[in-house]
Amino acid sequence: MRKITILICWILFLSFSLYAQTDDKSFVENLLKNTTQKAISILKDKKLTEKEKKDRIYELVNPLFDFNIMARLTLGRKYWNKMTPEQKEKFLKLFKKRIRMVYLDRVTLKEVTYKIKPAIQKKKRIIFVPAIFTSEGKDYSTLFKFWKSKKGWKIYDVEIEGVSIIRTYKSQFNQILSKGTIDDLLKKLESNSDKVK
Repeated sequence: MRKITILICWILFLSFSLYAQTDDKSFVENLLKNTTQKAISILKDKKLTEKEKKDRIYELVNPLFDFNIMARLTLGRKYWNKMTPEQKEKFLKLFKKRIRMVYLDRVTLKEVTYKIKPAIQKKKRIIFVPAIFTSEGKDYSTLFKFWKSKKGWKIYDVEIEGVSIIRTYKSQFNQILSKGTIDDLLKKLESNSDKVK
């Protein structure tokens, strides 16, 4: 009897785990689909200026990203742990501005269509969502990487044509930090921050 009870408990546990994973995958997939659809609607709104489109899309997608984790991953523990609270705060602010300038602002400049593919459960708290974005007849393979934070599912990295945002910046920042200091990196980022209002 005890063996049967244990077996039933295990079956229920496994069933719940599988359901939870499927539910999480569907949730993340739909989250990305809905956000992308809203962004495309903003992009196609002819009543809005380019600046208004950029601002609205940023407001829409900003909560979806975990910029804190992204910033930490670009530096790695080696450099992040050496920073003062003031340096971390400044770096995070400048990093967010740079992400907006390089990636988010450009999305409003061209007509875009998209196809979201089925989500992939990589780990218990990690889900990848592949997508194809088409602009001016060219397809761009994109991979959105989500992790389940205390505040819900958030994007911690994006790969565009196999090029990771995190890996790209980590390489750039490491080059600066290998020859200079944290303050040198902050000055470098600050020099470009005036391009973003």
